[in-house]
Amino acid sequence: MSTHGMQRDPCCVFPADGKTVTKDLFELKPVADGVYAAIAAPQYKINSNAAVILTNDGVVVVDSHSKPSAARALFQEIRGVTQQPIRKLINTHFHWDHWQGNEVYAAASSDLEIITSERTCYNLTTPDVGVGGVPYIETQLATLPKEIEQLKDDIRRASSPELKARIEANLQQAEAFLEELKSLQPTLPTRTVAHATTLNEPGREIQLLLLGRAHTDGDLFIYLPKEKVIATGDAVVDWMPFLGDGYPEDWIHTLDALAHIDFTHIIPGHGDVMTKESIAFFRGYLTDLIAAVKQAAAAGASLEEMTPGVADQLAPQYEAGMSKYPLGQYRERIGVNIEAVYQKVVKKG
Repeated sequence: MSTHGMQRDPCCVFPADGKTVTKDLFELKPVADGVYAAIAAPQYKINSNAAVILTNDGVVVVDSHSKPSAARALFQEIRGVTQQPIRKLINTHFHWDHWQGNEVYAAASSDLEIITSERTCYNLTTPDVGVGGVPYIETQLATLPKEIEQLKDDIRRASSPELKARIEANLQQAEAFLEELKSLQPTLPTRTVAHATTLNEPGREIQLLLLGRAHTDGDLFIYLPKEKVIATGDAVVDWMPFLGDGYPEDWIHTLDALAHIDFTHIIPGHGDVMTKESIAFFRGYLTDLIAAVKQAAAAGASLEEMTPGVADQLAPQYEAGMSKYPLGQYRERIGVNIEAVYQKVVKKG
């Protein structure tokens, strides 16, 4: 894995001068009748989006964010919509910012079913598979104190009152996150799926699809065929993808399989609700990134030599569309994305 950004979580690093959002953690947006996207506000200690699907006798929630306090905040928002119990919680993949709030829903519902793919369950319980799972909690506990010291140092060296205030807000989030991690109760799947499965909830058909490796090797897609809505986890995001645990070439084929499904709206892992047309832009980025890195490597360039050129080469097409939020921006992630493709495609190819 890249040493750039290792100081902070490689999955979700963003510049200290990114705008810190102080409003509510989530905005609950209706996507279809009884289907909501809980769009996570951009924060230094990032949260995943969630999908909230009402049925005739309960609620199905997709993804539980990075920490119990975030899950509690969304749980309260759901309570503002319905008093029905949470029946099922689905984790799209094993990354820390999508499952570390599971305990909140389990505590609220004694018979909660927590569903993942078989591979995600394996990844949640196996050391050294990537930036998530139970073993990764120890990694976070070990690295956060260093991150906090770095933030304190950044505050001392801040060049303006505005920058200092932003980093101080980031420090507060990091310190609060560390305290939550210390008492985290890792709550694992109660059910796994190895192939496409339909949940026939009262009044709602929910399909769980395994379309191939993409952001991880266990990505689960949650598809509502009647409403034509799909939740993708981080297999589709509205900003620069994290490729560290991904399969760049497989990812393109998985997006092709996704494009064949009949839906109109995507609830992505991060960023705002997207339409089906936006898959082409995301797929184009991955395709052009792989081609550019391969081309540079074939011309004899080292990783260090190719990085600025590839970054500039793709910028006219992708920088604006990949920089819509104060985090997950093009310039901040292009280097680690180039490195990931170089290691996973060129070196192993």
